[in-house]
Amino acid sequence: MLGLLRAEWLKLTKRPLTWVLLAVFLALLLLHLAAQFVFANLGALPGGPGPGPQLEEWRRRTVFPGLFGAILGHVNGLGGVFAVILAAGAMGSEYAWGTLRAQLARRPARGRYLLAKALAVMLLLLAGTLLALATGVACGWALASLTGGAGAPAPADLAALPLAVVRALYVLLPYVLITLCVTVLGRSLLVGLAGGLLLLAFEAAFGALALLQQLGGAWLWLYRLTIQQNINVLALENAHAFGLRPEALAPAALTDAPPPWQAALVVAVYCVAALGVAVAALRRQDITGPG
Repeated sequence: MLGLLRAEWLKLTKRPLTWVLLAVFLALLLLHLAAQFVFANLGALPGGPGPGPQLEEWRRRTVFPGLFGAILGHVNGLGGVFAVILAAGAMGSEYAWGTLRAQLARRPARGRYLLAKALAVMLLLLAGTLLALATGVACGWALASLTGGAGAPAPADLAALPLAVVRALYVLLPYVLITLCVTVLGRSLLVGLAGGLLLLAFEAAFGALALLQQLGGAWLWLYRLTIQQNINVLALENAHAFGLRPEALAPAALTDAPPPWQAALVVAVYCVAALGVAVAALRRQDITGPG
């Protein structure tokens, strides 16, 4: 298993796509931090909007510990799109290049092969998250020095970071596994990419129907079982852990949201189901050369 994991890590880190995605992700993070710094300081400008709950929330995002929450929020926001692209590329290219047949001929344990690929993707996302934290903190310090500095994080905030990083990666896990599953079923990078992005689009569209949860009953029960609703709960936990209140920026329909433990359990069910379907499909496939 360790050999499979090392091989998958090597393949991912040698692909130009990985580094392009990382560069774009970090560039968007810097843009995001710069934009929130500008919004946070609008009240200090002549003719600015003045103090208010939204302005205070932006300010909390520019200093510690809120800066940590803002960076992890970016990871769980745009990070989902990049996780889908990375997972689809990692599995789909094996079919397109004809390398899957050679690898499975050498190591026929298809379940372990797929698990190693998923672990390698998640390890790469972990590395990207840590790099985003380092980049974001440096950028936040540089910007905050213009207005007096962002201060220093308290020991308690630093102690909360490991759990917050794990929670952020757990939010990305179902996107990775579902994309791998769709890619295996479709035997194509494009099918996997389309499936993962369609999932994100469907969740965004379904979230627009959040007001219908007020009907209660079966609709509320169904809505609380969707991936997005449960992921929102876990992402909100990260924001609250660092003193942020995203509700001040955009009122979230989380009045009837499930508790965090239930959200974690529902996400786990989606992950296990996606991985199980992917492994079963891969075991049944007759793998040929490049198409």
